[in-house]
Amino acid sequence: MTEEQMNVYKMRISQAGIAEMAVIMLEMEMQWIQDALAADRHKDVEEFVRCVDKAQSVQVELMNVMNMDNATAVDVYSVFAFINKQLIRSKIKRIPLDLDRCHTMLAKYKESFQELVKTDHSGPVMQQSEKVYAGLTYGTGGLVESSTGGMDYTV
Repeated sequence: MTEEQMNVYKMRISQAGIAEMAVIMLEMEMQWIQDALAADRHKDVEEFVRCVDKAQSVQVELMNVMNMDNATAVDVYSVFAFINKQLIRSKIKRIPLDLDRCHTMLAKYKESFQELVKTDHSGPVMQQSEKVYAGLTYGTGGLVESSTGGMDYTV
């Protein structure tokens, strides 16, 4: 994942509600899996393991925040546990074991969580974060994205 992609995720996270956070985490995990598969195609084992490790970190966090009092969450957890197991096995064996399938499964959950975002009116999880408005300006170092809090981010 590029630094630019990470910055976009960070900005989205700062403004996201709980359901949107799940979508962002799923997107991040899917990106790490894609990066791992690309590293495998290029025979870069070290990068493959690093990307799988990052994907697994996101997966574990998704599993940790689930409300296990909800029957649907228990079912989702079992699928997430399977994906986590495949990530661990891939990392240990240093080859992509069912990672394409895991990516497809995550994409389906992402679609479901995107529907939940439409019903989530709880507001941003990070209540004290600064508001970010859309708009880029040209600065001396490239494109500059400004926020109402006075912080500038150069892309």
